[in-house]
Amino acid sequence: MRVLEPGSRPESLEGLDIEFISGSVLEEDDVARAVEGVDVVYHLAAKIDLRPKKDPMMYPINVDGTRRVVDACLARGLRLVHTSSHHALVREPLDEPLTEDKPLALDEKCEYHRSKAIGETIVLDACERGLDAVIVNPGSMIGPYDYEPSIIGAVLIDMYFGRVPILLHMLSDYVDVRDVADGMIAAADKGRRGERYLLTGDVVPVMEMVSLYGELTGAKMPTRALPLWVGWVILPFALAGSAVTKRDPFITPDTLRASVSNEVVSHDKAHRELGYSIRPLRESLTDAIAWYRERGWLDA
Repeated sequence: MRVLEPGSRPESLEGLDIEFISGSVLEEDDVARAVEGVDVVYHLAAKIDLRPKKDPMMYPINVDGTRRVVDACLARGLRLVHTSSHHALVREPLDEPLTEDKPLALDEKCEYHRSKAIGETIVLDACERGLDAVIVNPGSMIGPYDYEPSIIGAVLIDMYFGRVPILLHMLSDYVDVRDVADGMIAAADKGRRGERYLLTGDVVPVMEMVSLYGELTGAKMPTRALPLWVGWVILPFALAGSAVTKRDPFITPDTLRASVSNEVVSHDKAHRELGYSIRPLRESLTDAIAWYRERGWLDA
């Protein structure tokens, strides 16, 4: 995540007809200024960090920042759409569908996932005190307009150039970021107070994803993946190599934990109550690749 200078505008917001307010989600006065005069607050401020050495600001932003936003909305009677994660919920047992009824993963070993679960408890507790809030839990997002790029976007770009040293059997649901955005808007309009909605996509095995990506890009892709347990075996060597090269390791304990998914991640509730729908993975990947090419990220 890029740190912006005060008063600067991120490239992703250029050309939009919006008022831009610079501030910190951790500062009560900044949050108060940001929500002044609005009817609905979309809370997306968060840090994702799956590295062994975490950004020390991740937990404060994901937890304390959520508390600041919740307090501001509660004091002003504002409608809040809080963005959580599908990984904020307990996934086990994996052979059962992941639904909104699963408990929060408050004991999750991955600190990022745990911080999002704790953030949800802050929102839900405030709902008991009168906060008008709804929670959305996006899945693994792909698609165009990925300015950073994201973790998934960076992996896809590295894979195009053959820079992914090992492929492991992973399972994840992939959802188009545009469908998530539509789902969030629908949640503000139709979502029930105190409810959560999984804004997820179809669960796809890694080799199916890689095969489709190779077909769409024309790049040579790996033809097989190793069992996930192999990642845990070679993890100490990856971490040791990272310490020598001073570069982030290509696998970490948290990326391995995030690679495990239920075979079914249900978005039936969002479809039923919000009118949420998802586009095919092929369309999302096609548009993502077009975006990478436009940015010059797939140039040799």
